[in-house]
Amino acid sequence: MDIGLVGSWISFFVIRYVIIGFSLLIFNAPVWALNWTIRPSLDLEQVYSDNIKLTDTDKKSALVTELSPGVVINGSSAISYFDFNYKMQNLYNAGGDSGIDINNQLKMDTLYEFVSNRVFMESSSSISQQNISNRRIQSDNISGDDSIATVSTFKLSPYWTPHFKGFADGEIRVTYDRVNSSGSESSLSKTNSLAQNIKLTSGHDFSSMSWFVTFNNSESSNSDSEDVNFQDSEVEVRYAIGRKFSIFARGGHSNNSFSSNSESNQNGVHYTLGGQWRPSLRLNVEAGIGNNSFITVDISPFRRLHWVTTFANNDIGLNTGNTWNSELNYRTRRSVWKLTYNEKTVTTQRLLLDQQVSTQFNTRLPTLTDEVFITKRADASFTFHTGKSDVIAKAYKTIRTFEQSDDDEEVTGFNVSWNWKFSRRTSALFKSNWQQTESEGIDAFVDERIDFSVGITRNILSRLNGKVEYRYVDQSSDDDLNTYSENRVTATLSLQY
Repeated sequence: MDIGLVGSWISFFVIRYVIIGFSLLIFNAPVWALNWTIRPSLDLEQVYSDNIKLTDTDKKSALVTELSPGVVINGSSAISYFDFNYKMQNLYNAGGDSGIDINNQLKMDTLYEFVSNRVFMESSSSISQQNISNRRIQSDNISGDDSIATVSTFKLSPYWTPHFKGFADGEIRVTYDRVNSSGSESSLSKTNSLAQNIKLTSGHDFSSMSWFVTFNNSESSNSDSEDVNFQDSEVEVRYAIGRKFSIFARGGHSNNSFSSNSESNQNGVHYTLGGQWRPSLRLNVEAGIGNNSFITVDISPFRRLHWVTTFANNDIGLNTGNTWNSELNYRTRRSVWKLTYNEKTVTTQRLLLDQQVSTQFNTRLPTLTDEVFITKRADASFTFHTGKSDVIAKAYKTIRTFEQSDDDEEVTGFNVSWNWKFSRRTSALFKSNWQQTESEGIDAFVDERIDFSVGITRNILSRLNGKVEYRYVDQSSDDDLNTYSENRVTATLSLQY
């Protein structure tokens, strides 16, 4: 299947969908009409940097001016919603080159219900700027470096949620998405993907016995590298023995295709036989054996704590061998504690689609590459709220193993922020970040980055805010080109109409 041709056809369909959708919203009965909120904005920013080129030699200071109009549009009705956030960033003297740079930044999400509780259409789109390489890390466009890429994403997903009386309920979804990267040094392909997802679960006609069937297929066409295909199907039948026990049989088939020099992916038939024990609402243990085996413990010893952990040993599918996945949540009256760990096989394009890519310069992204890789990611976070203060602390570690080059990469970091509203209209924000990126591949390296900032924000008028911020960045690297330090002062006026 020519996915590029499919993409052209879908683009035509999207135009028709938008025109028809808005016509219905405008001209039909009041229940179809959107309640609109439109909030234009204008940001004026003056930035002084003592090292605008981010270099350890021939340092140059510069003043950069930013004028950025934007608009946020929200609309909702009983059958739809529309969320649009756009900003046009206009920079004068970015990089100290006396030129004008224009950067578009967008995040849009829509949902439309064509048939009540049956047929839906979701779409999303984004435009952001990201680092091409995670060795040359920047946090904004002010330095005007060629190592920046503008990444655009688009997704269109119609789906049907059938209900076959008491026999079964389901969701049948088709998704087209596109990822594009524009940058002189970017090695990320233009990627068109088409996915089909089917899930059917037993209805209320089944009491002691239940079942489900799933099918997931994704085909990604890359303009400058080999295609990537992921496919997995699974069926399960479960029988309840009383209120506390059940037994199940599960089987399926995996068929994945991508460039790899490892044995982490094995295609074929997989099966698991097992049972579940649920003595109370606070404890649930499930385990199965077969060529794909696992054990899951879901425990909530008291109301504020919930912890679920799965250990798996798989012979078939992605991430064969031993894998762990865990999530812990603990809440108090003023704080939230969270710990997660997961292992999965992904692509950079999938991360860009799944994450909030409208966030500019996500420093935790990998280098923009078409390679499939295994990621092992641990995150810990702590949030504390008082009447005037919000404290957020996060620690993380990500290990990536690339399937084609066999390179290993570790990203370890910690960040903390304190937002203190010390008067009715004035607040202070303190932020500090540390991150280390290390590779043990052919081109081994260790990069370390530290940044600290303090800012004061003042609500000058009801729709006008002012902010002054100081930031210090220090990056050390085995490569002298990636070693630099910078002091920066920023003054901002933000107007919302």
